[in-house]
Amino acid sequence: MRRLATPFFALLAALLLLPAAAPGAVITIVNNDGPNEGFNDPTPAAPVGGNPGVTLGQQRLNVFQRAAEIWGASLVSPVEILVRAQMDPQTCSGTSAVLGSAGTTTIHRDFTNAPVAGTWYHQALANSLAGVDLSAAQPDINTTFNSQIDTGCLTGTVGWYYGLEPEAPADRIALLPVVLHELSHGLGFANFVNEATGQWNSGFPDIYSVFTYDNTAGLFWTQMNDAQRIASAINTYNVVWTGPVVFADAPRFLGPKPELQVTSPPAIAGPKLVQTATFGPPISVLGVTGSVVLAQDPGGISTTDACEPIVNNVTGAIALVDRGNCTFVVKAQNVQAAGAIGLVVANHEPNGLPGMGGTDPAITIPAVGIQLADGNAIKAQLPAPGVTATLAVNQAGMAGADALGNVLLNAPNPVQLGSSISHWDPLTSPNTLMEPAINDDLFQKRDLTPAQLEDIGWTVIPFGDGFSDGFERGSTSVWSAATP
Repeated sequence: MRRLATPFFALLAALLLLPAAAPGAVITIVNNDGPNEGFNDPTPAAPVGGNPGVTLGQQRLNVFQRAAEIWGASLVSPVEILVRAQMDPQTCSGTSAVLGSAGTTTIHRDFTNAPVAGTWYHQALANSLAGVDLSAAQPDINTTFNSQIDTGCLTGTVGWYYGLEPEAPADRIALLPVVLHELSHGLGFANFVNEATGQWNSGFPDIYSVFTYDNTAGLFWTQMNDAQRIASAINTYNVVWTGPVVFADAPRFLGPKPELQVTSPPAIAGPKLVQTATFGPPISVLGVTGSVVLAQDPGGISTTDACEPIVNNVTGAIALVDRGNCTFVVKAQNVQAAGAIGLVVANHEPNGLPGMGGTDPAITIPAVGIQLADGNAIKAQLPAPGVTATLAVNQAGMAGADALGNVLLNAPNPVQLGSSISHWDPLTSPNTLMEPAINDDLFQKRDLTPAQLEDIGWTVIPFGDGFSDGFERGSTSVWSAATP
């Protein structure tokens, strides 16, 4: 594990000196909706998935109360945590929608029992540490969720799933994991930095940034100036969380690291970072090995996007194609039909990895996305001298962590305010609760989130969630279709 700077040791020592608190926390949902709307919507509804509500509003409130119970059973606080909640119409189109947003209502520093001086804390955490309500006139967390989802505004969906038990139908979005995610932001999974300007809130750092480290710069965010934080916020795959509890818990929740291991030619040999697809078989330990062949199709917008049937010989090869112009599923279908044993999609954007979303149970070959620079390096060696590679998992590494085992934070380029840094990187696998985009395989597990909250100062009650799977976007959760 990376040696931590002095503030971390001071934080841990201070926590050991705090008085013991009674188990659990009381988290109360404060209904902020008006008559006949949101949580008070009288539209009749049949009970679903263990939710006994008989109106739309009652079912919505039941989901929020279940999320409050889950987090209340996970955290210790002598002070009641009030969550002001409302469901209102928010942005929603056929392909994208804001699901919800949440954040702390006030922030506090230098209060009684504050572990790190001159440092901002979320209101609920500050109250818990101080043992008193530091802002009694305000609720601790404010949340707004999108009632418009129930109009079917998203293509392929008909509304929220209000069940308290999995599984959500394919045409509905489970509300419970979204609420769990957003409450996590309000409890402390967020910084108070403007990533576009690099500036602290009112000139003081926050406890989240104390654990945010840039591997390239070799600096914690608390050691950086504004310009350095601006650069770090877009330093994709190089910003990590250094908290000791997350570090210790990561091997319990993250699987082995998938890689495209180029074995020849020597000029480009080595592991290439990949984003796995949501379709096709999982990447295995043995993996698939073969020559990498640039797949060719008869035309359309591009002859290398695999949006049309493949015309060159890719039988027994790992097919390399370019991102864009059709879905990832279509690309996989076409190269599989042509006999390829694997699919590699080269990004067309200068930073990051393709999203690789989509569904098709008929796809039987592994599929991954790689960075633009890696795709260009491979293409430069084709057709001669040729490239040989293995698509497999590296059991010595963890998916979504750096070489030392620190979990990656989301640092897309360009910066995405409300999403950058205050999430795990989407490379975490199995999917985690605090990823920036929703995944269907999550319901009520919290995976690494309690560990992160413990790192920043919460006393956490142990639990046994096991592996989990994750989901959405920022202090603002967003659903979107797979981007080709």
